[in-house]
Amino acid sequence: MKSIRLYFVLIAVVGMLSPVHSWGADPEGRTFGQVKIRYLSDGKKVIPVVCQIDELRIVDIKLPDIVVENRGKQPVAIESIEAVGKEADRTVATVWLHPEELAAMTGRSAAMIKKNTMPAIFQVSFGNVVLPQGKLADSRRIGPGESAVLLLSTGAYLHYTGHSQIESMNLVVRILSGKASRVLQYPVKLTHYQQKGRYIFPLKGDLHMAFLPLSYVHHRAANSQEFAFDVVGAVQKGADFTEISTPQPKTLSDFGIWGRDVLAIGDGTVAEMGDKFPETAMSDPAVYGRPGYVQNLLKGLVDKIGFTNAMAGNYIVIDHQNGEFSVYCHLKEGSIRVKKGDHVKQGAVIGQVGNTGNSDAPHLHFQIMDGADFKTANGLPVLFENMPSDVVIEAHAVKSNTVGFSDNVFFTIK
Repeated sequence: MKSIRLYFVLIAVVGMLSPVHSWGADPEGRTFGQVKIRYLSDGKKVIPVVCQIDELRIVDIKLPDIVVENRGKQPVAIESIEAVGKEADRTVATVWLHPEELAAMTGRSAAMIKKNTMPAIFQVSFGNVVLPQGKLADSRRIGPGESAVLLLSTGAYLHYTGHSQIESMNLVVRILSGKASRVLQYPVKLTHYQQKGRYIFPLKGDLHMAFLPLSYVHHRAANSQEFAFDVVGAVQKGADFTEISTPQPKTLSDFGIWGRDVLAIGDGTVAEMGDKFPETAMSDPAVYGRPGYVQNLLKGLVDKIGFTNAMAGNYIVIDHQNGEFSVYCHLKEGSIRVKKGDHVKQGAVIGQVGNTGNSDAPHLHFQIMDGADFKTANGLPVLFENMPSDVVIEAHAVKSNTVGFSDNVFFTIK
């Protein structure tokens, strides 16, 4: 799905008047002296992307967004933040955010919140957000009674390639209070996630996956979309395999993927769906390709059909009864064959690929998440049993928790 992208970096920081401190990870945060630090999103899961190629491990971790509240009578300042990945007690990877980055993050987040950005958009980007009460700091300096919002997820990722594992992660926060500089170590709980269900790919035929989980500035920037991907298709009417349509497409049928059957990836129950998006408004590439057209269309539809149906287009959410929910977006108008509460079997046709919602061409946006609410759930990594084993890397033993260590993957599913 075309990203509902807000490039923020919310990372709130801590400060206190003692040398080095740590506490157990707690989404509700901890008060330490005059400063409290917590996650911005209630129930946030920090899930590493993990891929093992023979004996080589690749790990990528999106940093959590945090809030730092100054409850004291003196101002504090954030000097730096470092994310440290460890195997047992040994440091194996770090990423450091310098003062200028932190100042810019705090300023951008404060400006965005003060402008009363649409709450639903904010939730899509950052999850089940709990905004701080009181005045927001717009710099590294947090005055008495103020809070700083730092969107770390938009500023840095912890990346590691080697033979070790990242078992735990700390945020090492250096705080200046008066003339004293102190260091805080805030443990970030890592959820080392492996999917519970056994799933098949939601489409068949010649396929092209794009904007995969390691495409940082697209889906991964948003909370429930963190492990999402888009699928397009070609090999139609003489188009080359790597092309998504015939040259200069004039109708939606000129796109190889439009109208293709979408399959339920596993058994489950339809938890949510929306089918009110008018695809006629998105049927002419020359019209919907104009700058600002889609954005203005969506603004006009939100109040009429709801936020999710407008942004995701016609969509289906299936509850697989194991804590995993699959999501199918931008479906063709009139193609959805299920309704809320229906039980579906793996492989059942539930709709067809369309061009509805926040889209710039026909495609299927797909993701797995840990709840039914597109705005507030956490995204989860996913693999498929019928996806060719050599899709990404050939001639090596590969073990991964998500698809896609390339941003464009081409394959065929019969």
